[in-house]
Amino acid sequence: ILKSFDFEGIAIKIFSMKTFIKIILSLFLFQSVLFAAGKPYSQTEFDKLIKEGKPVVLHVHAKWCSTCAKQDPILNSLMKIPEFKNFTFYNLDYDTNKDLLKKLKVSRQSAIIVFRQGKEQGRSLGDTNESSIKQLLRKAS
Repeated sequence: ILKSFDFEGIAIKIFSMKTFIKIILSLFLFQSVLFAAGKPYSQTEFDKLIKEGKPVVLHVHAKWCSTCAKQDPILNSLMKIPEFKNFTFYNLDYDTNKDLLKKLKVSRQSAIIVFRQGKEQGRSLGDTNESSIKQLLRKAS
């Protein structure tokens, strides 16, 4: 993994390019998970909130999706606004929830779906504009 050589009495260790790329990719993937908007999706919790008529936001997210990464800070910012304090935000992993995505008729990552009173109130796909995402969330207010 590390290659060592001596340059004028100074020991220098160099990562192989393959190891370096693995480290960078790991950091990138960790960052996308760390900053993902909302909490991880829970079917039991979601069903309970829907039954109670509470406002719910589903962000269909993939770790490798650059559009999703652009949506994350916007959704994280909107979560902090008093207008949306009663909303529950879920991060729904696109790669591991195929059956649910089929049921919701979602064929791509970067979808944002809002629910209220047990029904879908609206959705967007690939939207990275804070103003229009805020308008979407207001449909569930």
